[in-house]
Amino acid sequence: MTYDVDAVRQEIRSLLNNPSWDDGSLAPVFLRLAWHSSGTYDAASGTGGSNGAGMRFQTEAADPENAGLEVARAFLEPVKAKYPDISYSDLWILASYVGLENTGGPVIPFSPGRTDHPDETYWTDPNTGVTGSLDADGTVIGWEGLSHHVRNEVFYRMGFNDQEIVALLCGGHVYGRCHPNASGYAGPWVENPTEFSNEYAADMIEDEWTLFVNKVHGRIDDEPNQMMLLSDMILVWDPEFRPYLEVYADDEAKLKDDFGAAFKKLTELGC
Repeated sequence: MTYDVDAVRQEIRSLLNNPSWDDGSLAPVFLRLAWHSSGTYDAASGTGGSNGAGMRFQTEAADPENAGLEVARAFLEPVKAKYPDISYSDLWILASYVGLENTGGPVIPFSPGRTDHPDETYWTDPNTGVTGSLDADGTVIGWEGLSHHVRNEVFYRMGFNDQEIVALLCGGHVYGRCHPNASGYAGPWVENPTEFSNEYAADMIEDEWTLFVNKVHGRIDDEPNQMMLLSDMILVWDPEFRPYLEVYADDEAKLKDDFGAAFKKLTELGC
């Protein structure tokens, strides 16, 4: 490396506490940036992954899954300007690691060496459309299809197994919140969305969840709410996912270890 990684860490750490952003911390949005920049990986073709920093270009940035992440990238631009020798790819991953460390999450060893795409010629549009509908009584129809999509078309595509999938979702969705301008939904998954915990898993098991369908894109609820998406609820409904969810609901230390291992794997895909 031609830059001081500890100095970059310190620079990122100085950004994390930001009263103007969501719940006062940039850690959740840095985590999401790293996750989505890595989640393009395809194990069969060996393409995508955390190399490239393709969200710098319009096509990948405009993917609806990446809505709102321009904010995270903008927050890190001064760090890149001060330390130009670090690639965007490495910077985005390191920012997520620093965010996790400073919010009680796992400490993940950083392995540098990612390189950035020079242009958009790398891009292929993945087919990851989610299906599912509701009947007149508000009963979920076709959750099995959504579960198949999450398992086979998203995570198996990247080379993860069921245990790693549940660990990633339980550890990742304890952070941050949904934004109406990005998803049409508003609210955090847990009560404290800036600290690592197993609350997401515990709440999924212990709380009663009511289906709410009349969200309007761009509208914020009058009252703040804790929420789960249908793609979260499949962890409760799917008989292969649920045993791991129950383990993490009871054992925060195990979730921390397993999430750390799975997130490191995710952020090193394609390297």
